[in-house]
Formats: sequence, structure tokens, C-alpha cells
Amino acid sequence: MEIAEMLDEIKKKAQEDADLKEELLRTREQKNPLSAFCSKCRELGYSIYEMDVIAAGEESYAAMKRSTRESHAFRIALARDGVAHSWDIESGGLYQKVTHGKYMWDPDEEEFPLFLRSIYHAARDLLDAAEAECNVTGNTDALRISSQERLFHCLAMQFVEPADCLPKIAEPDMVDKENRKIYRFRAYVGEKQNLDIMRRIASLRAAESVYPAALRNGRLMIADKNGGSLGHLSFAEDELYYCLFPFMSAHMAQVQLTVKKVQRNKGNYLRHAKAEIEFLIRLNQEADNYRNPDMNERIERILSDYRNQLRGAVYAGIL
Repeated sequence: MEIAEMLDEIKKKAQEDADLKEELLRTREQKNPLSAFCSKCRELGYSIYEMDVIAAGEESYAAMKRSTRESHAFRIALARDGVAHSWDIESGGLYQKVTHGKYMWDPDEEEFPLFLRSIYHAARDLLDAAEAECNVTGNTDALRISSQERLFHCLAMQFVEPADCLPKIAEPDMVDKENRKIYRFRAYVGEKQNLDIMRRIASLRAAESVYPAALRNGRLMIADKNGGSLGHLSFAEDELYYCLFPFMSAHMAQVQLTVKKVQRNKGNYLRHAKAEIEFLIRLNQEADNYRNPDMNERIERILSDYRNQLRGAVYAGIL
């Protein structure tokens, strides 16, 4: 389901459910409104992330807010690789340049949605440059999707150092006898389309363990005790994906996932299921000195593949 369709479904539910409408309205009062809004969407079983809303265009987010009849302007300042701007989500209007340059993300200086927006601009500019190099002027939206997602993920990793950022956004829950820090986070899995995954989630029980299955494009896939897929793990805060998963990829952390609570819709027909997960991660001592690998080679490979796709489409007469 596309982002616009999911937002439309949520809008309809908000119009029919006064409590849900109020919950969505309260997201604007949070320190990070867009992140809170996306987190609420995921709690409802919709895989919506800040980057999805940003990439789809701020008008979708503003329309969702307007549907509650209490819309608000949400202005953000951007500073990352390239020209930065202030953005008004209510109108989608660009109104002021702020700065130009390269900056590592610092949680003390910049909210994560602002960082995401600047990374989106950087990815878009790189793909625009590739299209200009190939003399492409037609609509490339269909070709862009895969390349933009991979490029965005690499660029975000390029500008986030988890060892520096994690201590600024979370406190260790405990330290073990070997002086290894253990963090505790609230996470969840939810599904409303794949019936097999919904059934597996609905059959989970409190205190049951679930297990990491694979890391794919910045998402942690998890499985039940029989190896059955439960989909990907979601956090309330999107920055955690970039502050936790790199340690796992580098084999510098161990995790323990425990089911806390399971919810499903009322009635006999299963339409959605969600499980709240307690996510414990223990970092090895060397994690304090971890640095993300340089992404430049991978970024150039993505751009090279995209240029080859463009040339092939031009040759075939598609563009």
C-alpha cells in the first residue's frame, strides 16, 4: 500500500473515531511532532516512517492534520550536505536559506526529522545530477524508487556516528559486571495485510522470546521460535535505527527481544495484529570506539547503477 493510501485510511478512521482523532492531534504537542505522528501510525499497523512522509511530500502530512480541523504550521531548519532551507509543512513552501555545508548529525543541535529532510534533499540532488549527466528529461519516478531508498540509507549512515549519538538520546538501563552497557527500548511489530504474519503475531504470548532474523536496508526482520517471519521491528523514535543497528551489523552487540503485550482487532476475522516488544541491547566495550564505514564507494555504486538504468531506458525509448 502506498503512503498516500495509508494516510487516507488513517484520515477516514480519525473522522469516525473521536478518540483516535484526539490522539493524532496530541502528536503536535510532542517535542518531535512528525516523529510522534509516524509512531502513532505504526502503532495502528501502518508502516509509515518520517522519510516516507517527507519523500511523499509534506502536503500529505498537512492534509492529515487538516482532516482534524486543527492544522498547524510545522517549520523546520535544515543543515546537511548542500544548501539547507526552512520548510513549512502546512503549505509546502520554501521560504528561507539557512546554511550550506557538511555536518554530522548531533542530537543536541538538530532534531532527527530535520536531519532526514536534509538527507532527502542530498539524495534527490545526487539523482538529479545523474539524470542531467545522462541528458534525461522525462519522468523518472518509477526508476528512482529503489535507488533513492538505498541512496538515502547510505547517506544517513554517512552522517550519523552511533557511538557519539546514542549516549545523547538514551541512558543505559544497567551495566553488567564486565562494564558493558545495556540499553532498554520499547519496540513493536504490527501487520494488517499479510495474513500469515498477522496470525503469527496474534499467537504470541507475553514473556515469549522472539529473535532477530536479518538486517535488510536498515530494518531488523524478526522471527518467532519456529522461524516464522513476524515482519520488521519498529521503534517509536526513528533515530534508533541508525544508532543501534550499526552495532549489530558490526557484531559489537547482543540483543534480547521479549513480548510484552499482544493486541488484535475484535471479532472473528483477523484484520490487524500488533505485539509490543521489549528490546534489550548490550554493547561490547569496543562499541564506544565504533565508527561507521565510509559509504562513498557504495554511494557511487548506487549512482553508477542508476546512470546505467537511465541509459538503458533512453535506449529502449522508455525515456
